[in-house]
Order: sequence, then structure tokens, then C-alpha cells
Amino acid sequence: MDSSDRRSERRAPRNLEQFAVSLEENIHGYLENISQHGLCVVLPIDQPALQRGQKVSGRVLGQGIKLDLAFSGSTVWFSVRKIDQIPYVFAGIEFQAPMEIPESLISHSLARESGD
Repeated sequence: MDSSDRRSERRAPRNLEQFAVSLEENIHGYLENISQHGLCVVLPIDQPALQRGQKVSGRVLGQGIKLDLAFSGSTVWFSVRKIDQIPYVFAGIEFQAPMEIPESLISHSLARESGD
């Protein structure tokens, strides 16, 4: 994948808590954004460490919305950022193959953009 593919349109949920991300190895976080090529997950700093290039599989699960999206890919980047003064690990995961973004996630993303 070239860098223009990584810059494809991303969808971000209205509230992080609406979409949980569960990875193998008992790692749990929240969805920051998603595109057909990958996603960004926000993980509490005390979660087990992931390695760059590590193969991962997991699920994006909607809370209060019907969504159960299985994925597999590799970790491509990490950064530590603060949310309300609490540090979190942001991890980029590139999908093995492009995926179609579910309508329910697109709807929430559009609502966020319009300010609803």
C-alpha cells in the first residue's frame, strides 16, 4: 500500500465509547477512526504492548448500535497522547485487504461531522 492509500477517507465515531475494539491477546480499547485500509485504536497505557509489524486480529463492536466487524492486519505505528490529561496509546492497524465500512458506522460519522 502506498501513502495515498493510507490517507483515504476515514470515518470517526461520535463518541469513542460507542465502538469498542477487542484484539487477540486480551487487549481492549476504543475506535478512534477507520477507513477501508485500516483503523486507529485508543488503548489504555496499561494494556499489553503491541509491536510494530505484529499481526493482529480483532473486532470492532458497537455499543448501543448493531455492529460486529471482524478484521485482521498488522500494526504500523504507535503514539502516546493524552485525553483529559490521561496518557493513552494510539495504534494504527493496517488491514490485510481493504474492507467495506458498515453503513451504521458511516451514519454515526456523518452525524458527528454535522454536529448532531
